[in-house]
Amino acid sequence: MNASSVLHRECPLCRRDNVREPILSSYSPTDWDLKQCPACGFVYLESIPDYAQTAQTLAWDHTFVAWHAERDRAPAQQVLSRIGRNIRLGTHLVRKRRRMDEMIAALAAPGPVLDVGCGKGSQLAKLPPQFIPYGIEISPGQAEIAQRMVASRGGAIRVTPGATGLHEFPPGFFTGIMMRSYLEHESRPREALEGAAQALAADGVLIIKVPNYGSVNRRLFGRRWCGFRFPDHMNYFTPATLARLCTECGLAVREFAWLDRLPTSDNMWLVAQRACRKPASLSAHVTNRAM
Repeated sequence: MNASSVLHRECPLCRRDNVREPILSSYSPTDWDLKQCPACGFVYLESIPDYAQTAQTLAWDHTFVAWHAERDRAPAQQVLSRIGRNIRLGTHLVRKRRRMDEMIAALAAPGPVLDVGCGKGSQLAKLPPQFIPYGIEISPGQAEIAQRMVASRGGAIRVTPGATGLHEFPPGFFTGIMMRSYLEHESRPREALEGAAQALAADGVLIIKVPNYGSVNRRLFGRRWCGFRFPDHMNYFTPATLARLCTECGLAVREFAWLDRLPTSDNMWLVAQRACRKPASLSAHVTNRAM
């Protein structure tokens, strides 16, 4: 990639500049520098593509098929994929596979609901009729498809980066916000969560699903772990770093139990709401810093 289209980032969690720190060489591909901040432990891509590159050629709809084909081409990966599938099936015996639309229906009051990184709007289409579907999507092609779906229900789709679009809605506008497989792609996760805190109603809920970098699977599979996608996935959260970033952005963690962040699961789920006051300590939510 042209050097002019690559941007440098400080740590998204504590804002430390780690330019002189070593890369995580066991995971980093040739073109992208994966760093673990020595101050807060957050793992992130330090070098990222600019917005234009992300929107035009690195959006999910452009990269998923190629990534999946390359990942499954190696015989060793086929074996690892079967192991991972068995682990996921075992996890679902402990907890039923969660669905974002069902969680919104159970936790959010009727009204406007936002899907950040909504793609073609498939998730919004599943919302019950008491909700008005809104979306933010970086890909113009996918946003156009989603817009045709939500227009009949009084909603709208905005074509813009998530961190920007979340700040464009009136304060307290949404009863629910969904971030499913979005926050790991966001170059400005702090600004995105601050925007969500502002856009949520007082009793609104934010539901986040992200890959769990602290999982046993990442240690087992190494650089072939399904949570690694370069440069699409820019942020690699553990339970502790996800909860800390939420609380620092004006959100209170409402649900984040052990079953929501099982160490054998590739993903974790967190439910948050607007904070009435700044939490006294992160330890009230997560005490195990799994890295």
